[in-house]
Amino acid sequence: MKVTLEPYNPRWQDDFYRHKLTIESAIGHLLGSVDHIGSTSLGDIAAKPIIDVLVGITDQSLLDETIEPMLNAGYTYIEKFTPGMPYRRFFAKLMPLSGKPLPSILTTNDVLSFGVDYNTVVNIHAIERGSYHWMRHIAFRDYLLAHPDIRIEYERLKLEIAKIDFSDPLDYNAHKEGFVSKHQELAVRWFLTQKTRSK
Repeated sequence: MKVTLEPYNPRWQDDFYRHKLTIESAIGHLLGSVDHIGSTSLGDIAAKPIIDVLVGITDQSLLDETIEPMLNAGYTYIEKFTPGMPYRRFFAKLMPLSGKPLPSILTTNDVLSFGVDYNTVVNIHAIERGSYHWMRHIAFRDYLLAHPDIRIEYERLKLEIAKIDFSDPLDYNAHKEGFVSKHQELAVRWFLTQKTRSK
């Protein structure tokens, strides 16, 4: 299965704001911030048409309180990913591809059927605002926005990886990991330097 990348679409910003309003309505009492991250936030590069949303929760102890309201708002809780990233609660908006009902929770025992029974249209990362893992997402986005040469390099890499026929669509992310890890580390340093200079 090949990953589909699309040219930048201004509609992605509108899609983000629409989901931002839904999230604020569902868990506004837990929120510190809601940010558009990922490639669809970068303004001019090809991306998978999946909106990534970073939800900054005011305290890590409140993470589990996001689950029920987000389910009620129509999102699927991907519990399967929580053991590997206990600092995050991950939700998705799914679009059905078959006649099967969409799951409300995908547990550690469930087989992910991305690209078979459903596609993802929105990924939501709920993380404590101000924590390292929250900051690294913001830093990577802002770093790419501030460095167009690296942003273009990232796009070229993604276009090359998208030519590969993967048996598991999650392997696409694994093939980007070297670039992302390297530049995310640089991005965090750059981000902290920018914050220091602005004081």
